[in-house]
Amino acid sequence: MILRLTVENGTLAGRTFELTSGFLTIGRGPNCSIRFDPSIERIASKQHAFIEARPDGFYLTDNKSLNGTFVNGERIERSRVGSGDRLQFGRNGVSAVVFIDQHAPMPDLAAAQFNQIEQAARHQPANFQNSMSNIGLGQLEAVPEPSRTGRYVGIGFTIFAIVFLALIVVAITFASVGIVPAVIAAVVAFTPAIIYIFPLLWLDRYDPEPLWLLALAFAWGALVAVLVSAVVNTVIGVAVTLSVSEDAGELAGAIISAPIFEEGSKGIGLLILLIFFRKYFDDILDGIVFGGVIALGFATVENVLYYGSALAGGGLGAMIFLFLLRGILSPFAHVTFTAMTGIGCGISRESHKGFVKVVAPVMGYVFAVSLHALWNSLAMYSADLWQRFDMLGVCPYLGLGGPRVGVCGFLISYAVLQVPLFFVFVCFGLYTMRRQKKILKEMLAIDIARGLIPQEHGEIAVSAFRSSGWLLGGLFSGKFRARSRYLRAIGKLGLSYWHIQRATAAQGETGSFQQNPILREEVLRWRDQVA
Repeated sequence: MILRLTVENGTLAGRTFELTSGFLTIGRGPNCSIRFDPSIERIASKQHAFIEARPDGFYLTDNKSLNGTFVNGERIERSRVGSGDRLQFGRNGVSAVVFIDQHAPMPDLAAAQFNQIEQAARHQPANFQNSMSNIGLGQLEAVPEPSRTGRYVGIGFTIFAIVFLALIVVAITFASVGIVPAVIAAVVAFTPAIIYIFPLLWLDRYDPEPLWLLALAFAWGALVAVLVSAVVNTVIGVAVTLSVSEDAGELAGAIISAPIFEEGSKGIGLLILLIFFRKYFDDILDGIVFGGVIALGFATVENVLYYGSALAGGGLGAMIFLFLLRGILSPFAHVTFTAMTGIGCGISRESHKGFVKVVAPVMGYVFAVSLHALWNSLAMYSADLWQRFDMLGVCPYLGLGGPRVGVCGFLISYAVLQVPLFFVFVCFGLYTMRRQKKILKEMLAIDIARGLIPQEHGEIAVSAFRSSGWLLGGLFSGKFRARSRYLRAIGKLGLSYWHIQRATAAQGETGSFQQNPILREEVLRWRDQVA
């Protein structure tokens, strides 16, 4: 049995589409099997309707379209269709006629699924929804879990490396500022860092990354990036000081060495995440989140050194004043810089063009270094300029560890660079979050319509406040873990469709072909545990 749908009018007039198994999706969206012209035929919705092949016939379902779906002039939500039925997508919209060949044999379902997967994997011009979402991948057998021996070895090595590096950082901090100032400074620096990380987690609420991976990202910034930067900056500063002068060494360290090597060491962490943890690194938003967490780790440990030096050299008042400048006025300075590299890595992850994959992270790093250098330059040069006219001495240098930075120079830099730059960064973060929400709504539309994901759960998954409230409610009902895993599986499933769509269009490859059925099984596994 085969359904043939012939379009009567519009830009697709005269075209015939066939369906033997799975779905035909209809609308203006780029992932529809029957796609109307998005600029002309706007009566139809992006995901207007779909026709499903079932053992007892073919069923037309309206996908909550704005202008409705009609069978022989009557508006329907779901209806079985037969030969001769006239379908219309929106009142006065595009119409089509159904013909069903009752004698055409129905293909074997397993063979049809295999052929569709093979067709998509070979990059044939098959429509995304027909090749993936329509074929019931949730019923395929999931790939068996590999041996966990290697995982345990990796976990053990990672724990050892973190402890070893942490001991080195602690020893350097104690030697630099003293034990008591270091302990007090650590409390002052790490406590607000817990608060600073929440905006990043909220940005990533549609597809939250596992906490262990975020912890590793934080540790990379706090340990590896800090150690590398400290050693390199110290060596370059001393070398320039001995060769030229103390002022030149201070200048080289702040404007040249620090931006290049601090952003470089943080950027290497992002590249490691992009290459070795690719299944968690999906898009630009993930690049911002991972880059921000690495930068927070770096800034937190850096602040321990600054606060400790201020406490040891100027007392409690000096440390509080420095905390106001670094911890309150500019806690996201490093986040903003490193996010540029993260955006570049995110663009690389989304692209299937080899040139973009290589160039995007490099360009992101260049932007990160430039912004970091500009920030340090403004702070230092504006301080020197102000000092020439500050006859009353109301704007002294801080001189509390690291390069000398004038208070007024810092405030000028803050107003000129950090405030507008941070505003742009926040707006871009919100834009990417909204973009991801739109992608998930479109990619999950069919799974919601066919019942894999309940309508209410789909709405919760893409809503900022509803998903947050739903998770918090799980704390009191004992279902927080199940709800968290469920929302994450839904987000990953939607993004896997998106990756497959982009890979198929670009004739590229993606691991989402293999991950998609596993994610569907995970959605089913957690769905009944979250109510």
